[in-house]
Amino acid sequence: MPKRILPFKACVKCKLLVPPNVEICPNCGSRDFSDDWEGIAIIINPEKSEIAQALNITNPGRYALKVR
Repeated sequence: MPKRILPFKACVKCKLLVPPNVEICPNCGSRDFSDDWEGIAIIINPEKSEIAQALNITNPGRYALKVR
């Protein structure tokens, strides 16, 4: 079975989704990424977003809901 190619990888520390070629997370500076993630939350205005507050997200962006 061919390996699935994902358009994003997730930062293990802050869950930000970034392209596969990114080496340092622009959100938290971590170098620890995972291809094993589920769900996407797109946060546009974290100050007014209940989802962002529940997930402790302070910056706009695409985030994974679960990272393994």
